[in-house]
Amino acid sequence: MARTPASFNLQVVRGATWEDDFEYQDEDGQPFDLAGYEARMQVRTLDGRFGLTDAETLVMELTTGNGRLSIPDPGDGRVVLLVSAVDTEMLNPSNERKVKLAYSVELYRPVGADQEYVIPLVEGSLSVRGEVTR
Repeated sequence: MARTPASFNLQVVRGATWEDDFEYQDEDGQPFDLAGYEARMQVRTLDGRFGLTDAETLVMELTTGNGRLSIPDPGDGRVVLLVSAVDTEMLNPSNERKVKLAYSVELYRPVGADQEYVIPLVEGSLSVRGEVTR
């Protein structure tokens, strides 16, 4: 079965702690059991969103492995995002009024006995506003 990720635009303020969560539901609207799954997210420049440039476009990588994403209770179908205030500064290093980036989140079962299984969860744009109080 082909899956199309949800589309959702996010906003964050440079220098602020970024907390969000994403919920994956089955076709009946019930939480999808994430037992055995990991999560990964990449934030890229808009040019790098669909491979439109050969330049290094990765701005931030978030994974369950690096602790920026977590699945606290696999039964509730939620992926929780937590990025420190210091780390959000790298999303808008020049403290511009607003920077637009692209992101996507995937769920996956790591390679083991079977081939890696990937579910695209959500994607969209990420607006990073500059901070006034520093």
